[in-house]
Amino acid sequence: MRRLGVLAIATVCLVLGAGPARAAERIPSYGVDITIEPDGSIEVVETITYDFGSTPHHGIFRDIPTAVPYEPNDRYDRVFPLHVDSVTSATAPDRYEVQDAGEGLTRIRIGDPDQEVTGDHTYEIRYLVEGTLNTFDDHLELNWNAVGDQWDVGIDRVDVTVRAPAGIERVTCFAGATGSTDPCAAARSDASSATFRAKGLFPFEGMTVVVALPRSAVSPTPTPILRERATFANAFRVTPVRAGAAAGLAVLFSGSIAGLLWSTGRDRRYRGSPIDQVMGGNAGDQPVPFGDADTSAPVEFAPPDELRPGQIGTLIDERANTLDVTATIIDLAVRGFLTIQEIPKEGWFGKPDWRLVKLQKDSTELLPFERSLLDGLFRDGDEVLMSSLRTTFAERLGKVEEELYADVVRNGWFLRRPDKVRTTWHALAVLALVGSVVLTWILGRVWHLGILGVPFAAASLFLWWAAKRMPARTAKGTATLRRVRGFRTVIEKAETNMSRWAEQENVFTRYLPYAIVFGATEKWAKAFASLGDPPADATSWYVGTRPFVYGEFAHAIDGFTVATSGIIASTPAGSGASGFSGGGFSGGGVGGGGGGSW
Repeated sequence: MRRLGVLAIATVCLVLGAGPARAAERIPSYGVDITIEPDGSIEVVETITYDFGSTPHHGIFRDIPTAVPYEPNDRYDRVFPLHVDSVTSATAPDRYEVQDAGEGLTRIRIGDPDQEVTGDHTYEIRYLVEGTLNTFDDHLELNWNAVGDQWDVGIDRVDVTVRAPAGIERVTCFAGATGSTDPCAAARSDASSATFRAKGLFPFEGMTVVVALPRSAVSPTPTPILRERATFANAFRVTPVRAGAAAGLAVLFSGSIAGLLWSTGRDRRYRGSPIDQVMGGNAGDQPVPFGDADTSAPVEFAPPDELRPGQIGTLIDERANTLDVTATIIDLAVRGFLTIQEIPKEGWFGKPDWRLVKLQKDSTELLPFERSLLDGLFRDGDEVLMSSLRTTFAERLGKVEEELYADVVRNGWFLRRPDKVRTTWHALAVLALVGSVVLTWILGRVWHLGILGVPFAAASLFLWWAAKRMPARTAKGTATLRRVRGFRTVIEKAETNMSRWAEQENVFTRYLPYAIVFGATEKWAKAFASLGDPPADATSWYVGTRPFVYGEFAHAIDGFTVATSGIIASTPAGSGASGFSGGGFSGGGVGGGGGGSW
């Protein structure tokens, strides 16, 4: 009944799946000659006569299982290393290629893609397989699927011969669909060999032979060849030793990067007294000590060395950003190079806008980044709406930022441009991360030590974080920064210095761009609100829609700053059980597989 069921299934497959051409193919004879070597490996010679029928094909392929789950421990696969010695055919192209067919199968692909054959052709395949013998208390055993159950054509006759290096004790044989316990047509043995025969195998039926040998037949005693499965759990399996090694590597790498940050990323300062540290001296310089509170910053009531807001902003955070550029626009307006006219929003959902008007003033006093900014704003005329610069100014903004970075190096505050330093270290971090991922994959795949690659990846991420802290100021840059901080303190505490400010003309507007850079616009305006009267130049460079009030004016400037920062930076959208004692069946051994034509 089982054979009838298999026949029915095979018939349906042929009719619905393979078609007439596949139905015309068959294997008239299939011979298998197996020699058990003294070392436990087996030499297999398969002689397959394949009838291609009248439909041209290039050749056949043979799939042989070389890895199966190891049942006593699901962490491992039992592997059977296979070495192909030769493939020959007297009448058909016998070029062959050994391929990994996946799912534990090795494929021997025979034939020539430039030639086709029809009719009967015989192929002889010779290969060596290791690790096939099973060891039991009283015997060794070869449980071999001489014909696998994955051939999709019928096989008329199978003859199998097994030769052993010592006396054969027992033999048995099964044929049919996987799980069948039907005996083969014949199974005989003598002291040195055994022969088996099966007839009329349908598609997807196989034949398994089982041969028992004495324990002394081969040396050393065979043991399964195991390979840990390439699973995530196996690749990153944690043991006390591996966890300790990973922790040690993490400490080593983290410490190395911290040391690199400590030695390379620290600012330098002049040696000597607090005055020497600010004004410079003849004693050289040194790294800024860890935890230096910088309490020696002197009070400055004016920008040190007449530095511009953009320069100060870049010096403070080591970045040339849109806030520095926006503060520079307001500084240029205060200094008489342009005016800013506020345009109120229209409707509920409208947005405010500003018109910039270029004034005719000699620009020779401008620094390179200021001149680039002024030229960029008015590239298309002497008047421009801020909203019209959206998505078009980003390239010009990049040039201004480039010149700001060049300016801080030219002033001797940094040895290298901070942006280039960050980019270099970020690139190294990316390379390290890519390398760590590859290393982790190799460690996990080959040796199941992926846990040891994790510290490399973590160190790469730490290096990425540290990269933005790698720019280091020179001693001159640190001294200037301290003076800048003294000026910022005065701006932030302007209310306590009103007697000094009240005596200076237009000091509110002159220092307003610096208050923007320091994030102290409202504090600056609040300090002057008690004076009542607006500054003399209140409406000369900024034309608002309301009468001048310090608080409202500061709010309007903040609005302009925020909006402008977004506008100038915006860019266009881009697109092994025994075969005896009732445990045997067809397909219950190793080897087998199947094949077909191509």
